[in-house]
Amino acid sequence: MAPILESVIEDYRYTALPEQGPGDLYIRLLDILPGGPKDEALRLGLRTTRLEESPTYECLSYAWGTSDGDREEKEVFVVGPNAESFKLRIRKNLNDALRALRHSSRSRTIWADAICINQEDHEERSSQVILMGLIYWSASRVNIWLGPDRRGVAKMAFEAVKPISAAHWETDARLSSFSKEQAAELDPVPWEGVAELYRNSWFERAWVQQELGLSKEAYFYWGDSPPIDVRDLFSFDLWMESVGDSVRARFIGDASGVRGTRNLWLQYSRVTRSDWPGDPDQFMAENPFLQVLVDGSNCKATDPRDHVYAFLGHPAARRRNAYENDQSMNYAEIFIDVNHTFITPDYRRTVDEVFLDVAKKLLVQHNDLRILGAVSHSTGTIASDYPSWVPRWNANQHRKTIGISVSIWPTKIDVPGLPTTRIEVNALHVQGLVISTVSSLLKWTKECIQVATVDVFARKNTIEMLYGRRLFQTKDGRKGMVQDIVQAGDVVALLVGACSPCVLRHVEGGKFKLVGTCLMLGLADDDLNDMINNRRGQIQEMIIV
Repeated sequence: MAPILESVIEDYRYTALPEQGPGDLYIRLLDILPGGPKDEALRLGLRTTRLEESPTYECLSYAWGTSDGDREEKEVFVVGPNAESFKLRIRKNLNDALRALRHSSRSRTIWADAICINQEDHEERSSQVILMGLIYWSASRVNIWLGPDRRGVAKMAFEAVKPISAAHWETDARLSSFSKEQAAELDPVPWEGVAELYRNSWFERAWVQQELGLSKEAYFYWGDSPPIDVRDLFSFDLWMESVGDSVRARFIGDASGVRGTRNLWLQYSRVTRSDWPGDPDQFMAENPFLQVLVDGSNCKATDPRDHVYAFLGHPAARRRNAYENDQSMNYAEIFIDVNHTFITPDYRRTVDEVFLDVAKKLLVQHNDLRILGAVSHSTGTIASDYPSWVPRWNANQHRKTIGISVSIWPTKIDVPGLPTTRIEVNALHVQGLVISTVSSLLKWTKECIQVATVDVFARKNTIEMLYGRRLFQTKDGRKGMVQDIVQAGDVVALLVGACSPCVLRHVEGGKFKLVGTCLMLGLADDDLNDMINNRRGQIQEMIIV
C-alpha cells in the first residue's frame, strides 16, 4: 500500500444520522479494514444502518481512560465511499483495542461508542445513549479490551483461571475446599497475573456493566493473549468466594471490582436471556431498578449523570410498577416501547436536575419510600441545600444498605387511609411518627458488635452492614444503627411507606433532614407496624428538605 500523505488529508467530519423514530433506529457501524503488521496505519470504514434491519456486528467494551497516558491520542484513517481517506484522532486505549481485533485478511464490523457516536453533538449523544442497551443486546458478541499486557502475565493468568473454572462447574472434589497450606504451595508468578487482572480498571467503570450484562456472549482480550470467555473468570470468582478465600487472601486482596461486575452481569442476564434458569419476572421484582442503581454506585464514571444513564438499558428501568409485571419480557419489545422510558438522557441538564428527576420517578415506580435507603450522606452533604432525601448516585455505596433489598426488607410501614406522599418545591412531604430521640453515641466495642450482629444476621445480611455506621442509644434506652454522621438530638421516626425506621435532624417547624435509614435493634417489621398503628393519633405530616 502506498504511503499516506498526511499533509493533504483532511479531518473526518461526521454526517448527521437520519431522524430517529418508531421503526427507524439508526446507528453507525465501524468496519475495521484488514491490516498486517502492528505498525501499519488503522484504516476504518463508517456506515449508517437501521437496527431494524438486524445487521451483523460485534460490540467493543473498554475503559476510555482518565490518566494522562490514556488520554494520548492516535491518528487513524476513515476511508470514504470513493476510497478517499480522512484523519480521525482517537485515544490510545481505543487504538490498541481496534488493533487487537483487526483481522489480517478480512474486515471486522463492530460498534464502538467513541467513534460510532459523534461525541461533539450533544443531541446525537443523548439519542444514541437511549439505544445503547439495544445495541449491545443485538450484537453477536461483546469483545472486552482490558488493555496492553505490559508485564507479559495475561496468558499465564488466563491459564491459571480456566482449569479451576471448569472444575468448579464439574464440582471437582479436589477443589471443594482449599486450605492456606495449599495456597502457599501455588506458584506466585501466574497468580500475581491473576491479581493484576482483578485490579484492571475496566471492572470499575459504570458503562461497561450494561455492555457486558446485555451481551449474548463476551470475551476478555488482554494484550496479545488469546481471549477467554467471561464465564471462565466469573465461575473462578464464584469458586474463590465460596472455598478459595485463601487464594484471594494471599494473592488478590480486594476482589470487589470483579465481584461487583459479576453480580451486575447476573442481574442483567437473568432478565434478558431466555436460556437462564428461574422466573425472570420474579427476579426483577426482587431486584428493581433502584437496586441496580445502588449496586452501580460502586462504579466509576467521569460524568456523574452516567451513574444513571449507564444503567437505563436494564429492563427494570422500563417498568411502571417496580413489583408487578406490566411489560413484555422480550427485550426488543421492551426497548421499542418508548412510553416505558424511565428518564430521557440529556447531557444539557445539570447533575442535580437528573438526580432529583430520578428520585421522583423512583417514588412513583415503587409507590413507597424504599428509595430513602439509598441516601448516603457525609457531614458536608447533609449541611448543603441539596434535598437530603434525594440519593446522590455517584456517592459510593460500599456500605450495605438498610431498607432497600426486597428480600431482606420485604415489609413497608403501612397505615391504611393516610394521605399519600407528595413533593412540593423539591421537599418530600410524608406522614410519620417520632418514636424516640438519640441521646448518646456508642463506640464499637466487642460487646456492641455482638449485640448489633444478632439483628444483622437475622436479616440474612453480613457484618459489612456495620461499615460506615454508628451505634446509638435513645432516651428510652433502645439501641439503633445508622450512618456515622448521626448526632445526639436527632430523632428516630417511622415514616409511612418506608421499609425501615429513619433518623431525622430537625431544621425548623415541621421540617427535617434525612440522616439515613436505620436498624433498630430488637424491633421486627411487625413491631414497627404495630407501634405506628397503635399511635395513629400522633402521626403528623413531616417535611423532609
